[in-house]
Amino acid sequence: MNNGNIVEITNLKKGYDKGKIKALNGIDIQIRKGEFVSIIGPSGSGKSTLLNMIGALDTADDGLITVAGNDLMLKKDLSDFRSKKIGFIFQLHNLIPNLSVLENVIIPMYGNGYKSSHMSKRAMKLLKYVKLEDKAERKPTELSGGERQRVAIARALANNPSIILADEPTGSLDSKNGKMVLERLKELHEKENVTLIMVTHDMNVAAMAERTIEVLDGQVQT
Repeated sequence: MNNGNIVEITNLKKGYDKGKIKALNGIDIQIRKGEFVSIIGPSGSGKSTLLNMIGALDTADDGLITVAGNDLMLKKDLSDFRSKKIGFIFQLHNLIPNLSVLENVIIPMYGNGYKSSHMSKRAMKLLKYVKLEDKAERKPTELSGGERQRVAIARALANNPSIILADEPTGSLDSKNGKMVLERLKELHEKENVTLIMVTHDMNVAAMAERTIEVLDGQVQT
């Protein structure tokens, strides 16, 4: 990996339906450590597939992809990488409805050798960061959509990840709640120097990033 780049992708390819659908068709991308990048493109362009590749949620057919010093084409067990290096924020928050807000934030920390007291203390600190410490004992169903997405941000930060991957994080929110979520993400990037990679179809949202990468028909547009 070149000095300063946390993501290096070369000629990455991914197909579905026995290769008939080319989701990624020779992607080349470099993202610097601490950079805030938005990935834009129409529905079906390959942007979410690309994000899933960076987060090791899917595997490529061909090419090279190195993330935070890990060659994802060579590593067999990627669960530890996903847990410790990547924080995920999805359009639908994916919170567990029968657990409290606090418990939802704690879950990613299990299996990392932390004491329960440490996990609870860190989870509360993160909830305070997203201004939801007073909702710690509530269930996700008792929160608004914007609040649930802020809990998802706190959960994504649980293990101090190197990279936050956000897939349409404001897609299901109204403008007020969407703005609040984006402000938290931007503040996180600026204060903690976390690498933030965000997929969006909204140009106003994309404009908050330092750099925008456009993907069309599985290729980066230059």
